[in-house]
Amino acid sequence: MTTKTIAIEGMSCGHCVQWISQALMKVEGVQNARVSIENQNAIVDYDETRATPDKMKSAIEMAGYTVKSFS
Repeated sequence: MTTKTIAIEGMSCGHCVQWISQALMKVEGVQNARVSIENQNAIVDYDETRATPDKMKSAIEMAGYTVKSFS
């Protein structure tokens, strides 16, 4: 299991948190996604053999938000 912090731009309300959480949880291999509007990020636990940062970035962008960085 790997954990990444994803900096996200464009979140402004609780619905944003829900949309991003749902989008990340649909990525195969993502086990948990903790999205914070205060920190403008998501902390994601995932199986690196099934999920990739590119897949998570695509899911967030498809939900309408911008990924600034992964760490």
